[in-house]
Amino acid sequence: MHFHYALVDDLINREEFEQRVQKRVHDSGGLLDENAAALLVVGDCGRQHLRIADIRPGPSLFSFFGRVLRVGEPEEFSRADGDLGVRATLLLGDATGRVEVVLWDEKAGAVEEVEEGEVLEVIGRLSGRSGWSLSAMALRKSSVSIECPLDTERSCTSPVGTGDLVVRVLAIEDQKTFSRRDGSVGTMVPAMIGDETGTARLVCWETEMLARIAPGDSVRIVGARPGGRGRDAGTEFSLGDGGSIERVATEVAVRFTRAEEVRPGQTISVAGKVTAVQPPHGFTTRNGERSWVRNLEIADDSGTIKLVLWGDQALADLSQGDEVTVYHARAQEGRYGGVEVSVGRGSLLVLPQARENEVSFEGTVVPSPLGTTLDNGHETFLLSCDLLPGQEVRVDGVLKGRLITPFAIEPAGISRSSLEHRLENISEQIAKVPRI
Repeated sequence: MHFHYALVDDLINREEFEQRVQKRVHDSGGLLDENAAALLVVGDCGRQHLRIADIRPGPSLFSFFGRVLRVGEPEEFSRADGDLGVRATLLLGDATGRVEVVLWDEKAGAVEEVEEGEVLEVIGRLSGRSGWSLSAMALRKSSVSIECPLDTERSCTSPVGTGDLVVRVLAIEDQKTFSRRDGSVGTMVPAMIGDETGTARLVCWETEMLARIAPGDSVRIVGARPGGRGRDAGTEFSLGDGGSIERVATEVAVRFTRAEEVRPGQTISVAGKVTAVQPPHGFTTRNGERSWVRNLEIADDSGTIKLVLWGDQALADLSQGDEVTVYHARAQEGRYGGVEVSVGRGSLLVLPQARENEVSFEGTVVPSPLGTTLDNGHETFLLSCDLLPGQEVRVDGVLKGRLITPFAIEPAGISRSSLEHRLENISEQIAKVPRI
């Protein structure tokens, strides 16, 4: 009874609520227990349990039922005042969608008693700068039956069903080597797969299985085991000895999330037209490597999505009006409010067409905020390696966006025309400086 009173405490006082509940129990001749009667009183007050898709920001608490799709471990964090806090998350779903529920401090310990597949009744409130961080005020287990937005043949504990997977291959990465515990060397091939429920990473330990498969193929994967930890649980699969991959005639569609449906905590795929794009910014990672970040916006027929590109993807050749697709990216609350989609390691950015060409380029090595650049006085390109500033070199390599990945570097003589052009540019800049 007290659980449901929280939904209407702004409408009636506790005493009146309890009186209405007891009257409902009495009028039913004992067929209703207090919990069922309390739900009816909540409905009498104009409040009801929502579907996940119908949850909207507002000042009032709301309640909904959801099946547990993922249970996160409690994590400590430091607040702005220096105090320690505890945070845990649950991913819940129903027939209309999914939502990440956050439990704070003493409530975070409740996740230890929650198991995947159970149904919870949650009372919560949307908060956060974007209005889409769902904080649980109270929750409890329920016997209500909840269906997830998946096929009847699939489990609803992961974005891509377990067991025999019928999926579309979105990307296949280069073969990678690794060292086993016994010191021997093995190989593996990472790939990305998707279906109408979402996307996932696939690690194939028997590399020949993917030898005759190409991106875009629809396939049946037998023997894949779910992997990943924390928030990545259920979005990664491992395929080893005893498994198999074969093409199928069925055309598998991949689920895309519309702009108006993007929520923090989701791993999603989005597509749209570039409406705003900023230049990339360079920075040094914690391990001392050079990397880049770039902000842009894309729009579909339901609204605008903020994207943050990381690493080499930030250097993609993009302009307003380009149609782009992003697979397997993480939505989160933006630093300055709103929701943004982070496109980093493990995500796939698909441009309108392949823009990767072999080039031969001569110029002077010049340091810049973005990293090492090569400038010939007319054009400037970024280099994926470090060279001493001031060198005149010719680079043969692969150009992707504005980044050259060299496969050959050799000294080059100073070009007279290039030097004259740079001097002209300097003179023009000096002429524009106001005189005091």
